[in-house]
Amino acid sequence: MTATSPARGLRGWLIAALVVVLAAGGFLVWRSVTDPLPAARSAAQRAADALAARTIAEGAFGSTVGPAEVADLAATLRGMGSLSPAITVEDLQLNDEQRGATARLRATWVIHDGKPSWVQDAYLRLVRGADGWTGVWQRDLIASGLEPGERVRAVRLAPVRGEILGRDDERLVWNQEAKRIGLDKTLVPADAQPRSAAALARAVGIDPDGFVARVAANGPRAYVEAAVIRAVGTDEWRTLDVVRRIEGVRVLDAVRPLALSRTFARQILGSVGEATEAAIRDSGGSVRAGDLVGLAGLQRVHDPLLMGTTGFVVQAYPDGNPQEARELFRVDAVPGRPLRLTLDAGLQTRAEALLTRSSGRAAAILIRPSDGALLAIASKPGATTATTQRVYPDDFAPVSAIAGTGTAEAVRALGLTGGFGLGIDAFGAETDGNLRLSPLAMAAATASVARGATIRPRLVVGQDPPVPASGISPEQAEAARRELRERAGRGALKPLSRLPGPAVLADGDGRFWAVAVHGDLVAVVYDSQKGSVAMMERLLRTVR
Repeated sequence: MTATSPARGLRGWLIAALVVVLAAGGFLVWRSVTDPLPAARSAAQRAADALAARTIAEGAFGSTVGPAEVADLAATLRGMGSLSPAITVEDLQLNDEQRGATARLRATWVIHDGKPSWVQDAYLRLVRGADGWTGVWQRDLIASGLEPGERVRAVRLAPVRGEILGRDDERLVWNQEAKRIGLDKTLVPADAQPRSAAALARAVGIDPDGFVARVAANGPRAYVEAAVIRAVGTDEWRTLDVVRRIEGVRVLDAVRPLALSRTFARQILGSVGEATEAAIRDSGGSVRAGDLVGLAGLQRVHDPLLMGTTGFVVQAYPDGNPQEARELFRVDAVPGRPLRLTLDAGLQTRAEALLTRSSGRAAAILIRPSDGALLAIASKPGATTATTQRVYPDDFAPVSAIAGTGTAEAVRALGLTGGFGLGIDAFGAETDGNLRLSPLAMAAATASVARGATIRPRLVVGQDPPVPASGISPEQAEAARRELRERAGRGALKPLSRLPGPAVLADGDGRFWAVAVHGDLVAVVYDSQKGSVAMMERLLRTVR
């Protein structure tokens, strides 16, 4: 037997390994040529990408797509705006002859971010020809079960806006039949539009210059809303009669959140209207053109609560007959939630009516000392006198009776600094040189004295502002009550002591301002025409 050298043995192993590698490589080459599955899947992916981009003319469907099919796809999806689906190839099966295949495609349409997507499965046929695999076009790839000539659209569903409720859940603001009043620029020549806009603005009580500028800033075919009024009411009918005589005015039916009356707590509650460009821009995509949003007051501050969440519906409809739409997918809108306030509708209405007796600036506030609930905050329409008017009292008992360490300290102890956190435009107090207080601050200070401890006025139920860490003491409150009791029986305030019911505690200069404690009620009035005491007497007789 002849021994094998180590060198010859190594060469043998190398040759054997090379044979294995070449065999494996040959197998892979052979498989790449004979296995149709990767090429079919690649063709399915090309078709999916084309559908996702809405560009089926790029060859993914071969001769089964021509100009007519491309045009039909564009028309069918026009109602989807700029939206495009994400499409994935979920599965692919070859037929027995391996000359055809079927791929399951899943199209996911994100209509609104953060909401359920519209998901569609479709089955794509693939054929293998001399030039490789291509998809076979069929309209069912757009949406399952789509009929010839049908179009697809996504329609935004507006939520029902939440109501604003007052004491005992009485409705203050709710959705009512209304009339939109605006200028239709297509109905009036361009050179006459400023004149019509100014006339319309005066008729509905808004700034003419501002509305004229707004009309000019909109496009030539725009409808520019000037006001929304309720559909019933003598004053509203008079307004409609006037505006309909102005060239270019259109009045449209609508449903809008409206208060008990056109002027009811207007500066407190605020208003609702179509979203402005700024509201749309600042919303991060949650608000779009045409959405109703809070534009001022508590409607704006609490818009996320009141607005709710929009929904959408995807529909298919015969071309030219959108009224015959059928539903493909729906995400319902979520209604807004109610905002509950402490306001008493009856007291607010009576307080507002009382202010009409004054020809100047006037305000009335009613607050319940036992819990700080604001029952009425009345100013004349368009004004914020009750919450922002600066009053300069020469002597105000709730402050002077506890100001042993200084006026500024007394104001802080009564919780009149740093704002009230009510969500409305409000001024508290300033003490640099002269004491300045708003009627709201006077009401809050007097309510603290009446209760015997510092309280903060409440307007939104469930939102109790924090009270100062070191408020007034019971002894300080009692000293202030004694002073109020003495002042109620003398001078210009004496008529208040003769009111029926609990003894009245009062303060005031007898001209511009007056405060009163009457049982579990504190009232404050301001009248720039120096009729505060008479107004206070009428107010307390009215609300008891």
